Amino acid sequence: MDMWTIVRDASPVNQLLLLLLIALSVLSWGVVIERWRYFRVARKADTDFFTALRGSLDATQVHRIAESKPKSPAGRVYLASERELQRLGRNDAAAWAEIFDIEGNALRVDGERGLPLLAIIASTAPFIGLLGTVWGVMIAFLRLGGMQGQPALEVVGPGIAEALIATAMGLFAAIPAMVAYNVYAAAQRNLLLRSEEFGRRLVISIRQAGSF
Repeated sequence: MDMWTIVRDASPVNQLLLLLLIALSVLSWGVVIERWRYFRVARKADTDFFTALRGSLDATQVHRIAESKPKSPAGRVYLASERELQRLGRNDAAAWAEIFDIEGNALRVDGERGLPLLAIIASTAPFIGLLGTVWGVMIAFLRLGGMQGQPALEVVGPGIAEALIATAMGLFAAIPAMVAYNVYAAAQRNLLLRSEEFGRRLVISIRQAGSF
């Protein structure tokens, strides 16, 4: 008896749970791929942005380089802060510090998109699989109790196999989601730290110069 036969002959509850786990796995991998592209592009763009700056905080140069690196999170925060300060008609260090922090929240929201879903899948998929496991074992013992004179393994075997498949599917959905969540959370922290460090250096430079 192969796995597909076991799934085909499984109880409706376990079939539904397996379909749910497959859907969660597909959804998880969609987020994993999308976030991988986002962080790969953002990290490279940020590296290019800071490399092009070469430590300079000249307003004209920072603006020009930020515009040339539209995928750079730090560059986007700078340009957004610059536009907001122009709208407010301010250019002092305190305003830059406040606005840079506010615009950094948008970067935080953008970078964390999809991560809560990965966390939910990582935490719930094993329990959905466990529910399928318990249900499969229960079905196996119910069959064993209702049928006499047959070998025990022949009776409980399909139910136990059904239960183990549910366990495996739960882990198959949860493990990649958990690994991806931790990897991307670390990548997000690194992007935010680089942007925040750039903002602090910028504010210090403005405070020392008196204006920007």
